[in-house]
Amino acid sequence: MVTIALVNPLDGQRRYGPMDVALYLLGVAGLSTCLTLVFLGMRAVMNVGGFCAEGGPYVIETHCPDGVPLVMIGGIFGLFLFGGLMGWKGSQLGGPWGALVLLAWPVLFISLGWNFLEYAIRPPAPEYGIVWGWLIPGVIFVVMGAVPLLAMLPSRAASRPTAADSPAALRAARSRLLNDLVRSAHDRGWGGTEDVVSKLERLAALHRAGSLDDAEFEQAKRAVLGGGDR
Repeated sequence: MVTIALVNPLDGQRRYGPMDVALYLLGVAGLSTCLTLVFLGMRAVMNVGGFCAEGGPYVIETHCPDGVPLVMIGGIFGLFLFGGLMGWKGSQLGGPWGALVLLAWPVLFISLGWNFLEYAIRPPAPEYGIVWGWLIPGVIFVVMGAVPLLAMLPSRAASRPTAADSPAALRAARSRLLNDLVRSAHDRGWGGTEDVVSKLERLAALHRAGSLDDAEFEQAKRAVLGGGDR
């Protein structure tokens, strides 16, 4: 199977294949669909008064709209199924992809809270006025979704650039790291002909990949050959 490799010389290597990406996208699509089904199913129930029933030995006063029980049950179980798939494959892809599944919580509660608030202010039977039995849970649901969403947002202090993030500071940090790596390698006994050749080949590969600029490459090459400042 063809693999896509993400390589970092310092952090090691992670691999994932096209099937992992496809399953992750399936999880995203399935989770989005289930959230939409639950949202629309709730609105269908609110349109008939906020409650309905099907089956059982009793006489049913308000029947559910066609297909709503299946939509609601399938949507709720699908949230766990596709959310788990998205989180599993997202953790394999790395980066922020695994954490995106956490957005399902605020999306679910804010959308359901919106339904409660809308139907509380504009109920199907306007003569009832504001329906407090829907307004209160609407506020609670919105708070339950908004608080975690605000907690996920990056803080302004963390996103503000600092002097340590400037290009000059980053180049200096890379240079110090490179010197430390070369010094540690010399302390461990670098110096054999084959060893020097292999290190030069690795440095050349990093240079071609863009991990080292020209100045850093020349500095590292001199250090490996035993000349210049380590």
